[in-house]
Amino acid sequence: MLTASVVWVMLSDRAFQDAAEAAADRRSKWQDARASQQYRAAARAWVLAPTGRSETAFAWKSATQTFRSIDVRLVLRFGAILVGLTIAAMAVGRNSSVVAIAGAFAAGGAVLWILLAPQAVRLDLRADLEHLELLKTWPVPSEAVVRGELLWPVALITTVAWTMAAFAIALSGISFPQFHLGTRLAVGAAALIVMPTLALAQLTIHNAAALFFPAWVPLGTQRSRASTRWGSG
Repeated sequence: MLTASVVWVMLSDRAFQDAAEAAADRRSKWQDARASQQYRAAARAWVLAPTGRSETAFAWKSATQTFRSIDVRLVLRFGAILVGLTIAAMAVGRNSSVVAIAGAFAAGGAVLWILLAPQAVRLDLRADLEHLELLKTWPVPSEAVVRGELLWPVALITTVAWTMAAFAIALSGISFPQFHLGTRLAVGAAALIVMPTLALAQLTIHNAAALFFPAWVPLGTQRSRASTRWGSG
């Protein structure tokens, strides 16, 4: 049996090698096709001026990348639906448990977003350090690069968090009737002020780690070795 197995493996080695090469070629073509379809050419709503601060150019780059990846019309439709649902929920009254749950979920979603989004939204130095050699050739001060890389992620994360927080504040009278109106408005206003600070602080830490310890931080679309092993397993 051992001899037969060895002979079979030796005879089948070429066939397995051809099959493996064909599978790798198909995977490479599929990844190339997916990469080519990731971005779609579209009209630019924000045209970069030929002169101005360097930070604006980096913010424009990140914003353009975001709008190419996300359908803006879908976002606007979702926003219109959210506004309509908010108005309808406020008209229902205090006796609706569904509205109360929606307001609580909006408040919890705003908190989770502001805490987790800085790690997930990688439109900053963690993505652009893959092109470090190109960045070094640009006549731009390093501090301007860092400020520009942080500008758009902070604005994006803050806008989404403020939207969910506004929804929660609008329904706070139904979700949290035990608190007075002044208390709810004070807590909501404080949360709106703290959110961009938390986003900026977390993004600063993540980008500082990418600058000082680039080998420890997955850059661009890379994944950590542990997640790669888990995914391949």
